Parts: sequence; structure tokens; C-alpha cells
Amino acid sequence: MPCKKLKITGVVQNVGYRAWAKRLSSYVGVKGYVRNMPDKSVEMVVCGADNLVTVMINAAKKGPATAVVKNVEVEDVDYDVKNDEEFKIWI
Repeated sequence: MPCKKLKITGVVQNVGYRAWAKRLSSYVGVKGYVRNMPDKSVEMVVCGADNLVTVMINAAKKGPATAVVKNVEVEDVDYDVKNDEEFKIWI
């Protein structure tokens, strides 16, 4: 299962970004996680079919209505989703 790691920058913390990403991931049907980073960015790992991962990447560029996304960096990543039953919010 292909996985991508996203680094989302801008006004993306304390605006409901992680909860929004979890809701969207359930709707889209991808696995992975989302978490706040110390540098005020949000990191998201998304795993699933290529077209579903693309949907999440495109959505991440907009984020929830309360966010102001400046940039989304995307890279391939190895992530073992075997034990993940759902997309998770990491704290």
C-alpha cells in the first residue's frame, strides 16, 4: 500500500486541522496518522490506493475553513499500516 508523508505549513494548529483530517480520512478510506509538530506545522501520513491518497493531498492543500495553508510538501514514506485499523490522531 503506497504511503505519502505530508508537511503542512501555515496557520494549521489550533484550528481543527487534525480532527478535520481524521473525518476526511474516514470518508475517503485511507489509513495513517496526523499530528502537530513543534515547528507549528502538521505532519500527515496517508496510505491507500493512489487515487485516494491524491484526494487527501489535494484536500490538505485547502484544509478546514479555519486553516490558512501556505504549503504542502509531499514525499514517499515507508509506513507499516498492518496494525492500523483506522487513521489516527497522534498527540
